[in-house]
Amino acid sequence: MKDQQFKDNQVARLILTALTIIAFVVMVITLTVKGTTNEVALTPDNKKIEVTPIQITSVKEIGQWEFLSVSDEELVDSVESRIFGQPKKIVRIYYGTLRLGVDLSKLQDDDVVLRGDTVDVTLPAISLLDNDFIDEAKTKSFYETGTWPQSTRAALFQKAKKQMLARCMTRENVHIAQYNAVEEITRVFKAMGFEYVDVHF
Repeated sequence: MKDQQFKDNQVARLILTALTIIAFVVMVITLTVKGTTNEVALTPDNKKIEVTPIQITSVKEIGQWEFLSVSDEELVDSVESRIFGQPKKIVRIYYGTLRLGVDLSKLQDDDVVLRGDTVDVTLPAISLLDNDFIDEAKTKSFYETGTWPQSTRAALFQKAKKQMLARCMTRENVHIAQYNAVEEITRVFKAMGFEYVDVHF
């Protein structure tokens, strides 16, 4: 009888010890898995986007980017007195389209820098992208009497050009082009993965 009780006690102790070991192992495995999971979850927050030379080169390769187009027409004339008879006169109408924008090929490496979590972009000044903005094919004489040398026609062309520049290259139009540039360049850098973009000239 005593032997049977002794054996029963030993079996109970073995079962209790086994259960204790199993519980300990399960606890260790659970803590290990949780620790590993937490480490993995923290990794994405440590990622940092850098401005690379390849990204700057890709922006520079865009080249000239138009941000505002202004169409204009100018009427210019010239009058020449004559000793005999009526003075002769020439009146011509010139049409042109002025394209305002920036030449991104002039962008320098230090014009695009990362300051904290913001990419800082300094653009070249807004300028006239094409100096040949008068459409000579559309130019026509509105009124013309007498014969005029080529030098007079060339002078009228230059006069029309100056008038177009004065009428279209205004501070207001430059500001509109700047606003459009900020919108578009911001969109480009956000597409590259930058959340905050500061664009200025």
